Amino acid sequence: MPPEIIQLPLQTRTAVVRSSTFDEEANTIEIIWTTGATVRRNSWRDGLYDEQLIVAPENVRLERLNNGAPFLNTHSSYDLSDVIGSIVPGTAKIENGRGIATVKLSNAPSDADTVGKIRDGVIRNVSAGYLIHEVEKREADDGSVPVWRVTDWEPLEISAVPVGADPGAQMRSAGSRPGDPDLFPCVVSRADAPSAAPAAPQLENRMPPEVDAQPDLTTENRAAPVAGNPTVIAPQPGTTAAPQPAPVDAQAQIRAERERSATILTIGQRAGLSPEIISTAIADGTSADAFRARGFDHMADEAEKTHTRPSARAQITGASEEEKRGGALENALLHRFDPTKYELTEHGRTFRGMTILEMGRDCLEAAGVRTRGLSKNELAGAMLSMRSDTSMMAMRSGGMLSTGDFPNVLANVANKTLRAGYQAAPQTFRSLVRVVTVPDFKQVSRVQLGEAPQLEKVNEHGEFKRGSMGDAAEKYAVSTYGKIVGITRQVLINDDLDAFTRIPRSFGVAAANLESDLVWGQITGNPVMADGLTLFHAKHGNLGTAAAIAADSVGAGRQSMRVQKGLDGKTLLNITPTYLLVPTALETTTEQFLGQIFPTKAADVVTTSMKKLVPISEPRLDAASSTNWYLAGDPGQIDVIELAYLEGAQGLYTETRMGFDVDGIEVKVRQDVGAKVIDWRGLYKNPV
Repeated sequence: MPPEIIQLPLQTRTAVVRSSTFDEEANTIEIIWTTGATVRRNSWRDGLYDEQLIVAPENVRLERLNNGAPFLNTHSSYDLSDVIGSIVPGTAKIENGRGIATVKLSNAPSDADTVGKIRDGVIRNVSAGYLIHEVEKREADDGSVPVWRVTDWEPLEISAVPVGADPGAQMRSAGSRPGDPDLFPCVVSRADAPSAAPAAPQLENRMPPEVDAQPDLTTENRAAPVAGNPTVIAPQPGTTAAPQPAPVDAQAQIRAERERSATILTIGQRAGLSPEIISTAIADGTSADAFRARGFDHMADEAEKTHTRPSARAQITGASEEEKRGGALENALLHRFDPTKYELTEHGRTFRGMTILEMGRDCLEAAGVRTRGLSKNELAGAMLSMRSDTSMMAMRSGGMLSTGDFPNVLANVANKTLRAGYQAAPQTFRSLVRVVTVPDFKQVSRVQLGEAPQLEKVNEHGEFKRGSMGDAAEKYAVSTYGKIVGITRQVLINDDLDAFTRIPRSFGVAAANLESDLVWGQITGNPVMADGLTLFHAKHGNLGTAAAIAADSVGAGRQSMRVQKGLDGKTLLNITPTYLLVPTALETTTEQFLGQIFPTKAADVVTTSMKKLVPISEPRLDAASSTNWYLAGDPGQIDVIELAYLEGAQGLYTETRMGFDVDGIEVKVRQDVGAKVIDWRGLYKNPV
């Protein structure tokens, strides 16, 4: 009689959570993580066999569990959020053929639902992931499958699971193909005494294997082996194995079914299909080709849900996992840079305490790239090479860099700190200027409008006379200023946070200082105006007689500005000075002058209207003179100084690319800006 063909994913064996042992105060619960039941397995080399775990203190290595091994959510270990607890050190033990341990559950709000179900007894199943170090192989004398007695094994983690997981894999990262370099050694010995096959073997829950990169589902058409498949050691001389029946038709049928099931399992796991869908397809006899098509359709649907395409501008309504990860990484790095300004978010706490390399490793592994065994140099190179030209990136991001890719994360952090520096730098000139934009880099002719002509009485026939406005032109142009910040492999290896936080921030401060230099340089530089005279000139009526700041000298300056005339040389403009500009050397004197309450003599009395002057202290004025002071009108009354940006690029502009001159990422900082005094009538200088 041909042997029975079993459907492996549908047969599971689970250990249990003892919900009655939940300790509310300590937030702990006792679990039974193994009972050592027999498990039916498949091996590429040996076919079907029954695995027996020997559960005795001398056969189980408990060091990892008793050192606080993780308690995971369904064997998932791709993210720190998958850890929902840990084994309480020293509580893992073997009693009466059972593995027992106490689990400390997470108090995180994100885990509250899962922990609550465990506490209430809704989630009762647990599964242990383990490595096999030594196995004893016994051939059955009745033609049934051989028995492999596992005499030396080591649990690495324990998981809460809803139902039995992948029965064809024993442990994540234990290798997924024959010859995988991450297979773990296992000593196999043969027992002389045969043993009968145990009745009704069951299947142990295991987690799926980790993959190296995006799978080629078109060509992959073979069953994944049992992770940690033991290396068979040749039998000792004189030992003969018991004969096994090998009916040709039955064995071919078994191999075909095994190949179909394993292929569907591999495709389903790599395409991200649920265990229920995979199990149903195996049970229903779905062909591997039909299931492969279903896997492609599922991945295409998921890509459309979470990512935009270059040709489409569909707005993403919900953040993808990559975007969430990228935002969490940025938050963690910015918090390291300035904890007072950037508060650590819930997702950002996941990466707290990690080095830059550790963060990059997490990013790579989340993208399906294996990083085990990479040196620091290789890891840094891989982090900086997360480009859309790899098969996984192309499928995942539609040919574009994802916001969660590590180069983008570093660039975004650099941009944010750079802009923070730009915005934080003090700029005392802002109230003096009128900000404009220009379309290009050509010279701008800024017309200086004269006063409107005076209205005249209309005669009895209702005739209105025409008037005109005089004008004069000041010319200037915007220029481009810039710098490139490089983030290299050395920065990542050295965990040098300054390279893409404080250094870019200093560039931002420098950009803001450039604008200040341009504006204040117009005042201290005394440029030549369109009429051929310098900005401050006796013929302009805006250059006073040297005198310290006092009621008389400030009053004289105010009077000079009020009697300024328009371009027609007749109309009084009555410009009211609003600002008193002083070098820092006169800052205290100015405050005392404007703030005095009880003057010592009549000449020192400061009128109420004069006290309305707004003092502006600027160190760039000290560089020209520590005694000169100035008055300035309000830009709403008269054009004083223009600060111009290139249209569409107001303020600081940044862009990022993979480095060519540097081995890493380049962040280019660019600023298109210019400044020019438009009307000398709005300024007054006292050259002390």
